[in-house]
Amino acid sequence: MALAVHTPKQNSDYRERLCRLLLGYLALPGWNSARLAKESGQSKATISRLLRFTGDPYYRPALRTIQAIAQALKLTQEQRRELFYTAFPEFQVWDEAAEKGYTVDETNDLLYDRGLPLLTSE
Repeated sequence: MALAVHTPKQNSDYRERLCRLLLGYLALPGWNSARLAKESGQSKATISRLLRFTGDPYYRPALRTIQAIAQALKLTQEQRRELFYTAFPEFQVWDEAAEKGYTVDETNDLLYDRGLPLLTSE
């Protein structure tokens, strides 16, 4: 099963939201980017890339990167959900579709309308 049929929209609003969220989470324990890199096992370059508003507009962190960051920061369940929904907006659509009992086709319609990766290939 293919997850991405087209490149999801990763506009500057997305990048800014993710950056601001991560900076806010870093401020809670008083960490800097180097400390986050060390504690999460991610490269300094990866963390730097996530903490900038600019750069490659199509850059998308790996799922394991976001999970490592969430674990390193010891985020609550609510904070983790916020982080994952921000980094991967399709997760929120998946949850919504599952809660409403949507079919795969109905879910794909929602994903398509929002410019997100579809659940199936064409």
